[in-house]
Amino acid sequence: MNSQSRPATFVKILFSLLVIAIPLTLLFKARSRPAAAKTQTVPPPRRLFENRVPEHLPIKVKIKREKEKLYRDLDNENWARDFEIEVKNIGEKPIYFLLFALGVPDAKIADSYQLFTIVYGRVALSDLNNRPTSDDVPIRPGETKVLKIEDEGVRGWDEARARGLVPRRIRGAKLLFQDLKFGDGTGFEGGTGAPRPKSDKEPYGRACLPATDSNCL
Repeated sequence: MNSQSRPATFVKILFSLLVIAIPLTLLFKARSRPAAAKTQTVPPPRRLFENRVPEHLPIKVKIKREKEKLYRDLDNENWARDFEIEVKNIGEKPIYFLLFALGVPDAKIADSYQLFTIVYGRVALSDLNNRPTSDDVPIRPGETKVLKIEDEGVRGWDEARARGLVPRRIRGAKLLFQDLKFGDGTGFEGGTGAPRPKSDKEPYGRACLPATDSNCL
């Protein structure tokens, strides 16, 4: 009787151990997977880009895809020279003048910070008293133009960087809208993109200065 019951008892013990071991194995795998996944999905640090262009404007702005990797690279000290944006006219009227500022909060200047200028069109068209001529080429509806920081601004930045006046590693920049003008003199201005009515007497408006205008910040 005892000799026959021993194999049965052994089988029961083995079965009990398997019942306990299997859930423990599954629990261990369930706990280890998120940790491994979390380690693999942590992105490397990269330079930030803040697009402050108001959404109601008849333009769509983004970093040029071919240049984004160079801009995002925190170790790329020539990011300002590589920086380019694509501006698409999503409205119904040709755009003759555009003005943006690219702010760099890490580069402090007195009570403000470094601002690069990005322009499309003849600067004289920023005045409402001036109208486009046949030599002025607009951004037509549906058309996209590639814009970059003005060369003078990039040269000044390179000189300041060489003299140690600005940080070598810039963590991010913000694109600020300034002005937009159609051929009839109407347009938008300022950090909020306020409509600008047609006028024959008043200048087109002022640029948005972060040191004095909270709408730019």
